[in-house]
Amino acid sequence: MKEKNNILIVDDSETNLVLLEAILEDSGNNVIKTYSAKEALLALTNNIPDLILLDLLMPNENGFDLLKRLKSNGLYKTIPVIIVTAFANQENKILAKSLGAQDIIEKPIDITEFLSKVTNLLNSK
Repeated sequence: MKEKNNILIVDDSETNLVLLEAILEDSGNNVIKTYSAKEALLALTNNIPDLILLDLLMPNENGFDLLKRLKSNGLYKTIPVIIVTAFANQENKILAKSLGAQDIIEKPIDITEFLSKVTNLLNSK
């Protein structure tokens, strides 16, 4: 039996967390939900996920700040990160990729496209 992937979601919106959790768990993944960069960093001390889904607009430390911290830390820099944001404009896409994100998905998400990108990334690890 295939082992489940662990996916960390970082988003300050309860609605987005519940939606992504349902989609990912229905497709056989374990999900860890966090509401801030601070919570995400705490969660990472307990469990290194196979993938991080990261919102950009969050209070205190935004997604770009967290992405910089993750990619500059030897323990976390190899974890693939997909940005999931309502602000997937060209400037944010370029910045996210330059900081080390593997992909960027625009909200509201297309579930089929979302699952395809997540599955392809997890399979390529």
